[in-house]
Amino acid sequence: MLTAGIGATARLTFVLQPRGASVGTAETHRLLVQAAEHYNAGSPQRAGMLCADILAAHPHHLPALHLASVIAFAEGRMEDGRELLGPVLRRDPNHVPALSTLGDALAIKGEDEGAVAVFQRAIALRPLDAGLHGKLGVALSELSRFPEAEAAYRRALALDPNLVQARFNLATSLAKQVRATEAEQMYRAVIERDPCHQDAWINLGNLLADQNKLEEAVTAYRNALKDEPCDRDRQVSDRGSSAVTALTNLAGCLCDLGQQDEAMDACQHALRLGANHAPACTNLGIILDAQGRFKDALTAHQRAVAADPTYAKGHSNLAVTLRIVGALDESLAASHQAVALDPDDPLVRFNHAHVLLMNGHLASGFEELRWGHKCKEWSEGYPAFAEPEWQGESFAGHTLLLHTEAGLGDTLQFVRYLPIAAQMGGSIVLQVQPALVPLLRTHLDVTVVARGEPLPRFDLHLPLIGLPRVFGTTLDTIPAAIPYLHPDAGKLAQWRQALDDEASLKVGVVWAGNPRHKGDRLRSLAAEKLLPQLVMPGVKLYSLQKDTRAADAQAVEGLGRNIVDLAPALGDFSDTAAAVTALDLVIAVDTSVAHLAGALGRPVWVLLPHALDWRWLRDREDSPWYPGMRLFRQRAPQAWDNVIARVSAELACVVNSERDLLWPPGATGKVVGG
Repeated sequence: MLTAGIGATARLTFVLQPRGASVGTAETHRLLVQAAEHYNAGSPQRAGMLCADILAAHPHHLPALHLASVIAFAEGRMEDGRELLGPVLRRDPNHVPALSTLGDALAIKGEDEGAVAVFQRAIALRPLDAGLHGKLGVALSELSRFPEAEAAYRRALALDPNLVQARFNLATSLAKQVRATEAEQMYRAVIERDPCHQDAWINLGNLLADQNKLEEAVTAYRNALKDEPCDRDRQVSDRGSSAVTALTNLAGCLCDLGQQDEAMDACQHALRLGANHAPACTNLGIILDAQGRFKDALTAHQRAVAADPTYAKGHSNLAVTLRIVGALDESLAASHQAVALDPDDPLVRFNHAHVLLMNGHLASGFEELRWGHKCKEWSEGYPAFAEPEWQGESFAGHTLLLHTEAGLGDTLQFVRYLPIAAQMGGSIVLQVQPALVPLLRTHLDVTVVARGEPLPRFDLHLPLIGLPRVFGTTLDTIPAAIPYLHPDAGKLAQWRQALDDEASLKVGVVWAGNPRHKGDRLRSLAAEKLLPQLVMPGVKLYSLQKDTRAADAQAVEGLGRNIVDLAPALGDFSDTAAAVTALDLVIAVDTSVAHLAGALGRPVWVLLPHALDWRWLRDREDSPWYPGMRLFRQRAPQAWDNVIARVSAELACVVNSERDLLWPPGATGKVVGG
């Protein structure tokens, strides 16, 4: 949600050199001084007129030619500038101020390689000129040659420690090299020397936000928005584009902190200052998404791409909201446009992966998922290993580590690939969440280690979610021999004995997922909304909800004997697996229990939000990942009533002897795969 950091760009300057014998008459010098003063005061036209007067009388007057070229370059008249500067450098090839101007002009035009060469030539003539080293650093930064730029800035500061802009640019080059601690120290050093350096506060905020230090980032952005950053009682000032950037990024951090009202205020302030600032429009859309105002969010994202059709993040976020409102074809088109505009943006590519997967493009989608490792929003859960990543080759005589990096549901979904991987060679170590270890350790012929425990030696590694990519999975080749997980026989016998006296249809229910999940507000239900609709003659409800939220407890208690809370007996997933197998049906929102029931080959009905997770694909009421699963989809965002009514009606039909409805068509009354 952050806009790009601010770095210094080349600026055409003119410094009048001491008067020498070749300058001309005193009157000429007086005119030249006036011209320089006008230019430096922001009046290039008046300066240009005075230069023209001087050159009319003295066509070869080098300082006047030099200043005239500076004016031409500053006004965008590049050819005129070159033509005016040419005689200066022909008569004096070592004219350092003219070389500096040429370097500035080349930098402004985007000819950064040429600018570097010119600045290096000038530095060779005047090696103790701190300003030239600073300009060289800027040109090198534009070429992403950040280590060289760092050296140039450090040399400039060694020559003149008072160069605040060089210090700021050094901080930026350190940040570009992902040296966050050093960059933060350098930004703070800039602020110490200039407490009102707005760009330093903004870039410091960006750096802190990138490290998820959101509260500190908010403080930095707010300091950027004060006339005097140390005076916290002053009102926010409106100082041009930097203020818009600070407000936009402040809104992003506040949104991530859950402070939606303050985020909205900051974003609207940004848009009052810059109505067509695309990042602010995008952040407004993200905030509206978080508030569930999807139509308004769509309008904001469309406004962003209209304001700047080249803004890749705008198209990417538009694609997300189009997916939420169900415009899946438009979402795919917007996502493709985002990738075309910025193919190197990790979050754009990672978002694109989900759109591709949802549309059934599994091969390309799983390939794009690899960009998640470069996204700060997602990479925190990714372990870093020195060992090479496995690409599907034989690993006979070696050990492969397969590790989880996402949620419990992902682990349960992708352990299906382990038998296929085992055919490729040597030993496998499986690292998973602790709650899954008892279930997987008993029934998988691999070494299972809980995440957080010491790992045995291994030679290769791969995240579990990388297995579909390695094996080239398509919709037609998903390994779906069900069940691929099995309950503990002893625990299953105990559960069956405990439930044996119940003649009604035994239905397990999960109505809410992990509240910390990013999409929880879309996928979870209130107990009072779902459970009463499932109470009917011939049905006994069993809560599989491990952690009942305080707001749901009263609704569960109100059902009395119509529901049995199994949570106290569910220590880990081996307990849950046995309980699920002993039940006749599981009805769940999109949570790990739905994956577990599907992997066990049990009938499971999943209640899905309109904003789909990629794995449930589009326009389907079944799942190629779990052939025993039925999908009940919202027809509009947050429209649960119709979903619940359909589930209730189907459940009544099952009770009335239509047992085939437990399963999707083609899997009637069977455990698929035997």
